[in-house]
Amino acid sequence: MSFAAADAEAEDGRGLTPETRRRCSVRGMRPLRLAPTTALLPALALFAGATALHPAPAHAQVRDRTHSPGAPHVMDSWFPHPPRVRTLRNGLTVIAVQWPSPGIVAYYTLVRAGSRDEVEAGHSGFAHFFEHMMFRGTERFPQERYDAALQSVGADNNAFTSNDYTCYTITGPSSALATFVELEADRFQHLSYTEEVFRTEAGAVRGEYQVWSSNPEQPMWEALSELAFTRHTYGHTTIGYLRDIDQMPTRYAYAQRFFQRFYTPDDATLIVVGDFDDATLDGLVDQHYGAWRGRRDQPRIPAEPPPTGGRRDLPWAGSSAPRMMIGYRIPAFVTGGQTSARTAAALRETAALDIVHGLAFDSASPLYQRLVVDDRSVLELSSWAGEHSRDPGLFVVLATLPPPPAAPTPALFDPTLQAIQDELDRIGRGETPPERITAVRDHLLFAAPMTLETPSSVAVFLAGQLAVGGTLDTVRAYYDALAAITPEDVARAAHTHLGASHRYVTTLREVHTEAPAPTGGAS
Repeated sequence: MSFAAADAEAEDGRGLTPETRRRCSVRGMRPLRLAPTTALLPALALFAGATALHPAPAHAQVRDRTHSPGAPHVMDSWFPHPPRVRTLRNGLTVIAVQWPSPGIVAYYTLVRAGSRDEVEAGHSGFAHFFEHMMFRGTERFPQERYDAALQSVGADNNAFTSNDYTCYTITGPSSALATFVELEADRFQHLSYTEEVFRTEAGAVRGEYQVWSSNPEQPMWEALSELAFTRHTYGHTTIGYLRDIDQMPTRYAYAQRFFQRFYTPDDATLIVVGDFDDATLDGLVDQHYGAWRGRRDQPRIPAEPPPTGGRRDLPWAGSSAPRMMIGYRIPAFVTGGQTSARTAAALRETAALDIVHGLAFDSASPLYQRLVVDDRSVLELSSWAGEHSRDPGLFVVLATLPPPPAAPTPALFDPTLQAIQDELDRIGRGETPPERITAVRDHLLFAAPMTLETPSSVAVFLAGQLAVGGTLDTVRAYYDALAAITPEDVARAAHTHLGASHRYVTTLREVHTEAPAPTGGAS
């Protein structure tokens, strides 16, 4: 599912007091897509955000480039105008995309810092927590004034965090572009909050965890992550462990360092999509971001040993149908520092695995039709198609079974698990008709641009792709690789990565303890 589609299906997950509601979500905690609230707080002050342009300061000199000439790319036809890429001297990247949306602009800030960077023991969930803190204002624009400025122009703002990145979003009228630039540049360079505010927000995160943990798939995802990653930081979810969340109120000094370590211009990207003037945007960015300084910290993220497989069966005291979550260890989207040939091979592997998602788990697939439609032995069957990661991640499959007539046991899941494995093994042996592979590949290539309907959908697409790919050229190369996939590529990828030895499984079944017998006699 695309990010835009997932957001459209999300539920409101605030469940908190008015003082602690924040506009945030945890993108990396996949079983739950809790949408952040987009309501702005009551306006206490107004801010006239339009500012006069000044000549770009000397420290804001940039490298300006668009797509280099050469062979056409698959993505070229998706955009009415080629995305324009600029890099300021401080390392900040700006991607500007003219889009036919009269009077509307999306202004997104991508920070390539997520739960992947939480290497210090006892600090899981901090990237997501810090996303909350980014809405707490600066000395120049305190929280109420920031909110009022956006409300006064009818803008919508939001944010989300994943394993690999955090993204801050604004969508509103093009006439307020100067306001958006000034507000965002200020908070990314001058964030300021008291320790009391910090402690209050830590309570909000704990409340968020409590809400999400009531969903049976959350402990499944937490357990699957732990099974599949014993060293790498993908072993904890984006929201983090409750024991670490409980310690967040004491991490004020650590939060100050987190901002300095990871919120730096050299690892941030502005993505601006919609109706705007390029020269005006350039001047605003140079004026407000040119003095931003800092170099991103590069924590040593432990490499994960080869997969060995594993299984964990979880009891659930609440009401739930039996559920199973399967994860296969697969390569990263692409590995930095490779030769062009190795990069192309890595992207081809990623594209081939994306096709396997459709071959095995689309509603039109033979497996789905047999298990869900004909046999009705499975209520729901799906996979996390299109999920990519900076480091080796997981190919995730989910199955929900009908409630059994008797108390369920772990063996209940074995026939479905075997059916899924048999189908993946069949694909790995190259037994899929070539015309079906072509149909799935073409569907992916046609479906991707169909999701790019608004400035926001374009911006969130680019943010997700750039977070794992690093550059626009890498994103283009991925779709070129997808267009060139062969049946042999698909079979090789499935055989190499989706065997039982790469498989981690968590299951969840409803378990009730009998109520104690009443004691005492009649009164």
